[in-house]
Amino acid sequence: MGRLADNSNMALFSIRILDENSQNLLNCPSPPICSKNHNFLFLIKGEVMVEINNMRHLVLANECMTIPEKTTFKIIYFKNCFGYMGSFNTDFLCASPLITNSFKGFTFLQVQGNYVTRFDHTRSGFIQVILDRIFSETLSVPQNNDVIRVNLNSFLVEIAIEAEKSQTHPNSFINSLCQQFMELVFSTEQQKLSVSEYAENLNVSADHLNKVIKKNTGKSASAWIEDSLILSAKMMLKNTDLTMNEIAENLGILDSSYFARKFKTHEKISPTEYRKLVKRN
Repeated sequence: MGRLADNSNMALFSIRILDENSQNLLNCPSPPICSKNHNFLFLIKGEVMVEINNMRHLVLANECMTIPEKTTFKIIYFKNCFGYMGSFNTDFLCASPLITNSFKGFTFLQVQGNYVTRFDHTRSGFIQVILDRIFSETLSVPQNNDVIRVNLNSFLVEIAIEAEKSQTHPNSFINSLCQQFMELVFSTEQQKLSVSEYAENLNVSADHLNKVIKKNTGKSASAWIEDSLILSAKMMLKNTDLTMNEIAENLGILDSSYFARKFKTHEKISPTEYRKLVKRN
């Protein structure tokens, strides 16, 4: 995934599978990315948070994110992801007149704002079949670009249909609260707080905050706090020479042994072992 930061030799079309190996390839948060291509991310499983124009967007299972060309974004958080990601150039897609006419209806690639599209289980399965077919064709020798274009167009048509439906559901206070919570939790400038402390900062009760976060993300507020804590710990282990005590203190944890146990429970490896691993790699 990190390769997208280098746009100098961007292919007209690319696609890759997201699997357990992808986690090791991505440094979160990623550097800002601005591509001459349209980018897409489809999740079968997992969670990704992407910052676009200073707004953070969460992508969950059975959801697709499309980022129009020349839009600056960076990947904030990436966990247990299975699915596909790729990019394509308008000229590549519109090589045939039929697809050129279809492309005019893909407003989600032309208007900023509607980045995430959710599919029901049936439609998600259909999207997976389409992307499987596209990926399989990229492995063929020679590669048939017409097959890729036709299936890519079908993929975009499915997104356009669902995106049209979602326009009737404007942002609500609940979504706004979820957005504010995520902004606070994944801030690199603030120590990690408890659910009740975040709730107090957001002027709501802890119970209400938990209900809203669970409803909108499928995970509890405390689970998100722990994930962001581990992400911050990994960044410090990777990019600094701080001691375990100093890292724990920066995270708001008074007991470094408790931090080490929590990290190992989450990552199946101790903080010290993780640092040695990333330094070696």
